[in-house]
Amino acid sequence: MKTHRDIAEQLDLFHSEVQAPGMVFWHPNGWRLFENIKNHMRRVYLKNGFQEVNTPVFMKQELWEKSGHMDMFADNMFFGGGKDEREGYVLKPMSCPAHIMLYKRGVHSHRDLPIKLFEFGLVHRNESSGSLNGCLRARQFTQDDAHVFCRWNQAESEVRQFLQRANKVYGDYGYEQIEVKVSTKPDKALGDDSEWERAQEVLFSACRNEGLEVEIQQGEGAFYGPKIELSLRDSMGRSWQCGTIQFDFNLSKRFDVQYVNQHGDFDTPVIMHQAMYGSIERWIGILLEVSQGDLPLWVHPLPVAIASVNESNTDCAKRVGTMLLDNGIPVNTDISQSSVGRKMKRFHKMKIPFVVTIGDAETSNSTVSIKNRKGGQVEQIPIEELVEYVLSKFIATEKQK
Repeated sequence: MKTHRDIAEQLDLFHSEVQAPGMVFWHPNGWRLFENIKNHMRRVYLKNGFQEVNTPVFMKQELWEKSGHMDMFADNMFFGGGKDEREGYVLKPMSCPAHIMLYKRGVHSHRDLPIKLFEFGLVHRNESSGSLNGCLRARQFTQDDAHVFCRWNQAESEVRQFLQRANKVYGDYGYEQIEVKVSTKPDKALGDDSEWERAQEVLFSACRNEGLEVEIQQGEGAFYGPKIELSLRDSMGRSWQCGTIQFDFNLSKRFDVQYVNQHGDFDTPVIMHQAMYGSIERWIGILLEVSQGDLPLWVHPLPVAIASVNESNTDCAKRVGTMLLDNGIPVNTDISQSSVGRKMKRFHKMKIPFVVTIGDAETSNSTVSIKNRKGGQVEQIPIEELVEYVLSKFIATEKQK
């Protein structure tokens, strides 16, 4: 079985350099894959009432002192400064404090809640060099970082919606086995016992009402609140920890987060962190290893390749390639002098779903020969029907999701 780095080399997705350890250099194919995956999650968040935001990557150290990250997480943070200050800034390791600052820009009524924010936040963590492992363990990565600010009587509904989103998103990629783990209060924790008991009951109740079996991880919660962790089990029996939703009793107090309740008094909202992929880079690494590069059509970065048979077919091949691109379909058009057999072998190695061949017969008849990787069948279709043919396959895939 190949590693995700081997597959990335095979599919021409990304690579690493010694000048940037723990960080990824995305190639065109890889970046399209990255964007396809990100946009899939974006559609799910927007459909579920979240608002997308974006916050700075480099912020003053005092923010992280106030949030408590300096006390708990400093060894994993990158520090720096500006032109006039040699120190005093931090590359953000997560987006939570920034989302708190966005929330605090206004006064919120109980009628405004829940307020749901999400960000594809570029974060940095100073992992040890020995722990780095391509996309699976990196120093720079992108989190699908979301936060919900709600009332206590809305909390269970929000947790259930998270679990429902997880079932859909993971199912879209073909994952069917989801392991659900609830982590409870550790020995050292912030917040009083009643808050923890209430939050834990919300998590357990949401799982029960969604018909999920739960594994209890006693005392494994974060110091700031209990959580649900979702793990995926692949066809080889390997478990991958991905999604999480966590209560936070820390930031609400440190930043004095409030809303106006129905009696006109200030009250503290429930804050829940959540992520579905966790890290888009890591999600891609998992996807590559699980699929061994045979990616789902709807997320594939290069669904079509075109091979001209000889020089007399190059103009026709280029016209077909342009037609596909004009209709938003990424394509690799190979009009080199290599043999068509060599071109087909390269496209097969890259696991491209549809390979179009254009020879003299196709050129004279205004047709193309198209091979579907999934079924192996070869069809002859008119050039003017090619776009509709390919898009119909995407639509059929979408309907299966």
